Amino acid sequence: MPSKFNSEFNYRFQVMGNTHWEKIKTLRGFLEGRVNAAALEEVAHIKYEAEVEELAYLKETNAPKHEQMRKEAGILEATAQMVIVDEAYEMNRTEIEILNKLLAECYVIAEPTRIEGYSDEEMYEANASHEFAITTLREMQSEIVANGRPSPATVLHAMNNPHVLTAALQSGLLPADAIPLLTGNAPIFAVEEMAAIKTSQKEMLMLDTEEVTILDAPEEIEVVEEEVEDDEDDEEGDAE
Repeated sequence: MPSKFNSEFNYRFQVMGNTHWEKIKTLRGFLEGRVNAAALEEVAHIKYEAEVEELAYLKETNAPKHEQMRKEAGILEATAQMVIVDEAYEMNRTEIEILNKLLAECYVIAEPTRIEGYSDEEMYEANASHEFAITTLREMQSEIVANGRPSPATVLHAMNNPHVLTAALQSGLLPADAIPLLTGNAPIFAVEEMAAIKTSQKEMLMLDTEEVTILDAPEEIEVVEEEVEDDEDDEEGDAE
């Protein structure tokens, strides 16, 4: 029997999908199930009418009383259920309207990002890496807020994808000095990408070292020399 599966709030904010193409994929799956359920409404009514016609036939042919009574009992039970069934199908139709409305809203935002010639399914595949990145970063943020640091399992998710790892490093969710550990033993399909992250970090560290050597060191020496000169002046004054 059909029923209202989710509220509009749940479809908007609770079902899977942190990006629009992922949300579209999920909502279309729910819509397909609701449409299939709606198609069974006519089937339920036809079966009920068939039971009524069969009882009439049994009476016309003067069938044994027990067969007539058994069929009549089944019809009474079905009649009692039909009110609930009709209400359930009405809620199912309402849910289909909600899903179509939400899908229309998603398409308004998602269509400008569609790659020319790509179907919804192809855009879902092309968007998969971005969806994984957003989901993992949100998990890390929630764990940092709740526990002060991301869990080992979530960090491992980030290590499995160079796109996610780069985003986590750039956003400050993972410390840059941990890159040698994060890029070690790279996943089989991301060896080159992980090596590029490691190389990029080495170049940044070299630049940081040069800046410290050229800019910071002279300032420290000048401060020391000034302090020494001040001390000498004070000693001469005391001697006089």
